Amino acid sequence: MPYSEQEKANLNTVNAGLAAAAEDFTKFFEMIFAHDAEWTIAGHGPVARTYQGMEDLFTNAEEALFSRFAAPLKITPRGVWADGDKVFAQIDSATTAKDGRPYSNGYMYIMSLKDGKVVSGIEWLDLNAYYEILERIEI
Repeated sequence: MPYSEQEKANLNTVNAGLAAAAEDFTKFFEMIFAHDAEWTIAGHGPVARTYQGMEDLFTNAEEALFSRFAAPLKITPRGVWADGDKVFAQIDSATTAKDGRPYSNGYMYIMSLKDGKVVSGIEWLDLNAYYEILERIEI
């Protein structure tokens, strides 16, 4: 079944955000996420929870990770699909940590869009890789 006009628009928004963020994943959030988006990191441990807005997410989850990188986090989309107001994106990431060792992760995002912005969603990632770099590199 072909995509609706809304699904096409949402796909274009997400694909444009992914393209703009190829060399720095933070641009993806800045470009297409609503400031007050509700975002859930699935899994277990202190970072796995629902965040209320981008400031909450970056202050309490992303900043700890990104501060341990020697260079911005590069991403490679593996697939992007739409269904209704939702866009699904499979993404791989890679960079070098401050200790010179590689960091990589894979993500599956389900994002709900409204008026061209992500307003809510959930992400799955390898939280072991996240927690490992936090333990390995002191900030």
